[in-house]
Amino acid sequence: MNRCTSKRFLCCLLLSICQVGLSQNVQLWSVTSNNGAHGYGSIFHIENNGTGFTKVHDFTGEHGYPFASLTLSNGKLWGMTMGRTGSPTAQETRGHGAIFNLDLTGSNFKVIHVFDGVNGSMPLGELTENDGKLWGMTNRGGQHDQGVIFSLDLETNRFQKVYDFNQANGSNPRNSLLVHEDKFWGTTSRGGGQGVGVIFSLNLDGTGYQKVYDFQKENGGEPESGLTLFEGKLWGMTARGGKNNEGTVYYLNPEDNSLVSVHDLEYPALGELNADSEKLWGMMALRGENNAGTVFTIEDEEHLVVHHFDKANGRFPEGNLMEYEGVMWGMTRFGGMNNLGVIFTIDKASGHFKKIFDFNKESGGVPYGSFVEVSRKK
Repeated sequence: MNRCTSKRFLCCLLLSICQVGLSQNVQLWSVTSNNGAHGYGSIFHIENNGTGFTKVHDFTGEHGYPFASLTLSNGKLWGMTMGRTGSPTAQETRGHGAIFNLDLTGSNFKVIHVFDGVNGSMPLGELTENDGKLWGMTNRGGQHDQGVIFSLDLETNRFQKVYDFNQANGSNPRNSLLVHEDKFWGTTSRGGGQGVGVIFSLNLDGTGYQKVYDFQKENGGEPESGLTLFEGKLWGMTARGGKNNEGTVYYLNPEDNSLVSVHDLEYPALGELNADSEKLWGMMALRGENNAGTVFTIEDEEHLVVHHFDKANGRFPEGNLMEYEGVMWGMTRFGGMNNLGVIFTIDKASGHFKKIFDFNKESGGVPYGSFVEVSRKK
């Protein structure tokens, strides 16, 4: 049995104190798009062991309905709401969405920018940080009411619209921007030569918008998903087109802008692909053995179903998966005990599925996004 001598005891004690002082509380944060105290969604976090669900904010009024995930940047959490124009039940025209932030304690929620239609409306994707700014897109608004690309300075909160989407070059994006090889890359769900969306690139200063690829219905169209970098290629999914007209998994080779369709889906996959060191992970919103959706992987261009949802453990996964220490975390939009969605995990090594939390009216429900990892010193 090892024991500390009197001299070593002091060293052990100091080491223990340092370890306690430097230990970190890792939480996973996200949003719901509906329900909560006022019916407009909520912000919450959960411990990395699946316990301690805590709601920290309830959205109210016209700045509600957050659709996408949060972004950790500059010591704060940032996000966007799509506003009343994005609500399928609202008839009012005011409320085009907003950009907000809050402290890592869950306090000091602030609306930083309010979209007004002219500078964009109904943001559906996440914010992407690059060179001291947050970059994003809206699905509607702008000069042609087909969406915009914008930036927000992290120090000054100065908002700048940098591009207005149009029918010819792509319109109505529903996702986020990806930084790769000194450019932004993204997709639109409409517009382009065939009217079913495009892949585009943009200089990191917001200039030089270029349509890179026009989707064709044969290999996919109407992408709601953004792009994921994996093994030097830009991977994504479409919501329509392909053999079943239910979408495809594809990749773009950025060296020559050629596109390869890898798998024909049986139902649209509405989130984005998540890449680990070996494979890609994604979710199909419906179908599968129980017509409730599936979790799947793509490895060496082969498609493999990892889990079939069964309504009780979740139905209609529409967001993205997030990896934390060998475990994939995700949410479903519906299903579970209250049919308002669930939080779940899948162990990558064993494939074991576990339902972590059932959303309810008080907690908020119908989540679309994914999680962001936040480490706080205890």
